[in-house]
This record gives sequence, structure tokens and C-alpha cells, in this order.
Amino acid sequence: MGQMSFKTVSNIFINSLLMRKYLFALSAVIAAFMAPAGIHATTVPTDMYVEPGTHSCVVTWNDDDNSAWNLRYRLYSEEPAEPVLLHSLSGTAYSGSYADITLSAPWGGVNTRAGNGAIYIKNNYNGVATGYITYTIPEGYINATFTLMIKTVSGNYGVGNVTAYTPQTASVGHDFSGGETYRWLVTASSGEKITIYSTDTSYSPDMALIAVYSGNATGAKAADWTYVNNLTKTEYTIEGLELGTEYEVQVQAIGDDGTLSDWCRSDVFMTLDEEPFVTPVHILGDIDDQAWAPDAGTKMEYDPETELYTATIHVEDGRTFGFSTELDVDDQGGWNYLLPYRFGPESDGVLTLTDENLGKQLTLTFDNWGDVRALIEGDYEVTVSLEQNYIIICKIEPEYQKGDVNKDGFVNITDAIDLIGIILNQNTFEETDHFSPTAADMNNDGFITITDAINLIDYLISTVNP
Repeated sequence: MGQMSFKTVSNIFINSLLMRKYLFALSAVIAAFMAPAGIHATTVPTDMYVEPGTHSCVVTWNDDDNSAWNLRYRLYSEEPAEPVLLHSLSGTAYSGSYADITLSAPWGGVNTRAGNGAIYIKNNYNGVATGYITYTIPEGYINATFTLMIKTVSGNYGVGNVTAYTPQTASVGHDFSGGETYRWLVTASSGEKITIYSTDTSYSPDMALIAVYSGNATGAKAADWTYVNNLTKTEYTIEGLELGTEYEVQVQAIGDDGTLSDWCRSDVFMTLDEEPFVTPVHILGDIDDQAWAPDAGTKMEYDPETELYTATIHVEDGRTFGFSTELDVDDQGGWNYLLPYRFGPESDGVLTLTDENLGKQLTLTFDNWGDVRALIEGDYEVTVSLEQNYIIICKIEPEYQKGDVNKDGFVNITDAIDLIGIILNQNTFEETDHFSPTAADMNNDGFITITDAINLIDYLISTVNP
């Protein structure tokens, strides 16, 4: 094959560059098609579940299509249907001079008068007894909400007091000005009466209209929502709720492109009206200077999240302790009372704490149980699970620094001087607030001698001249 000309080589190079350009552009288009599209949050979270506590609740939901959510909650107030006018009394039905009237069912009353476009109640007028107007709730209502609306006439005749109540709603009075409209929100059931009267002397203000609605016609609004946004888990704990109170909660999804789904259907729940009962667990025995007695013991702390009981106790060597699920500080029932509630680690007798069982899950039993004996004096952390039937007992090792003889948090020449003084004076080597035998035993041979003082001095010299 002959040699290629410069022009031929140049054309091949240019065509190669163009081909790479086209391939690069084509790969970008393919990548765009292959890239995952943004998830629009059109899927509403499902299967929302609320587990209420006394002052909190845990909300969970399912959603496999999204990875972020908003949550909102508020006090629950049943949104009534559009208020419906049940019955009314209009002053325009009465013209001419004032005269006594008799009201027809469902209205009723005593010492009522009407005329000149108004209705009013006589009140101890000329020795006549106090008057009132009643409205009887029709059939089909149980503890329902009603609105009583009264409008007085314009001018001085429309000024005065009107008070209303039902068997379920206490008396509430209102002092009208002329031409004013006022509404009472009351609760009642079928057959019960809304009673209207006046505290004014002689007679009530003239009323141009008296009306009763089913539902809330006062214009009251539901509680505002509290929002918790951008949650990344399908579980959330709402804190700070009121005891024994109804709430509603909703969740919506957030798509990765920022779009929002509809809110899921409300879950209405009520917080617990009292703290849940927790079985008390006490540790009895020769601990913390407590004698073996039903009215003595260390109460274990309960964690509702882990369902575990825990306590820290101090036990002298050779002393024993045990467990009870029922104990009252004022109870003097004796051992016959206490025995049915005793439990402990499974054992044929007293269980001695050794390295083999320290920090291990010991099977809990109410039958073949044993008390626990400590071999070494010290502090012990005790954990009990009544749900999974186990007991764990751990020895709490004191925190110390080797060489910190006087327990002041530093290792220096003062520790060496104190240690030499203790050795020369042949003081006891028991633990005190200002002496740690463990820290003083520099060579870990179990004895405190002048050798430990020499080792401590050597250590101090090495830290000064490494």
C-alpha cells in the first residue's frame, strides 16, 4: 500500500473529530432519556396509624413512592354541617298594642307578651311571677350543638338583659344594646329545652327575632394546624399534647421535584386520660442500709420506650438482695403478703455474683427463684425486663487514674508524698474520699508497699524527662 497524502490524513482526522462530536451529543441524549424522571408527589400516604399516650402520640404511615413528608395536627372539633334553621319567632307577626300571648310547640313559656313588632318577657311585673320562653329540641339529637340567636329592636326598648341555658349548658347572660344580634352556642338532646329569661326588673328587652339553628351558626373557627415539615422517616412523635383530649392529624408527601400530594384522610384520636399503670418493681435486702422488710426497698425506674426497669444499688460484700413486683411504703402485710409477688434469677438457692454471671442475661422467674449475693462490695447496676423475663446485674467499676493516689484528678509529686506518708505511718489502705488503693497499687500486685511509691516516682520522672 502506498503512502497516504497529507490531504487524506487531514480528512480522516477531521472526520474522526466530527464522529466523536456526534457520538458525544448522542450519548447526552441517551443519558437524558435514561435518567430517572422526577417523582411527582401524586401518591397520598396510606395506612396512617396513631398510637396515643398521655401527652404525646406516635404517628406512622406507609409510602413507597416518596422519601419526604409534611405532617400537621390540631385540636379536633367536629365540623358541623351547614347550620339549619329549625324554628323562629318573629316580632313582625305581632302588630298593634302589647298583649299576652301563648306560644305554640315547640315553643312555650310563661308571662310572654308581644305587639308593635316585638316579643318580650314579663318579669315580676305587677306581682306576676318571672316569665320565660322555652324551645323543645326535636327528635333525632343526642348531645348535639345548637345556636340560639336573638335580635332586639332598635332604640331604648331593645336595651336589656337576656339569659339562656339548657340542662347541659350553664346559664349565660348578655346585655343587649338596641338593634343588636347575639348568639348562644348550647348543647342539648331531643326532648330537652332551651330556656330564655331576663334578669331585668319588670320586663326583658323587646326582641325582634328569636331563632334556633342546628349546628354552629356563631362563626366559630376550628383550631389552627401545627405543621411539621420535611420529615424523612415514616414515623413521627408529637409531643406536648393535653391529657384526655381529641386531636386530628394528617400527612402529605413531598416529591423529589418539590410537588406536594393531597393531605391524607384525618386520623382522629384521643390522648389517654390518665398515666398508664406500670407494675412497680422494688429491690429488697441488705442494700443501701435497708433491712429485709416488705416496707423497705429501692424502687426501680421504668422506661416506657424500652420497657426496662433500672436501678443502681450499693452492696457490701457477702450481702444479699432480691426483687418484688408489689410493694407499698405504707404496707405492713408481712412476708405472707409479699411472697406471692417475689421473683428473681432462676436458681435452686442464693445466686452468687461471679464473673460468669455478671453482665449476663439471667432468666427471671416467679417460681424457682433465688436471691442474689454479692462477693465484692461496690455499686451495681441492675436491669429487669418483665416482658422478656431476664435480669442483668453489672458491677460498676470506679473511675480512677493510675497514680492519682489522692483522687484530685492529677498525677504529680503530691501523690507520691501522700503515698509515702501512708506507707510509713502504716495507715489502713481502705478507699476514702482522698485515697484510692487501686490507683496506689502501681504494679498491680494486690499490695501497697514502698515499691509502689518508687514506681510512682519513676513514672513522674519519665513524664518530665521522656
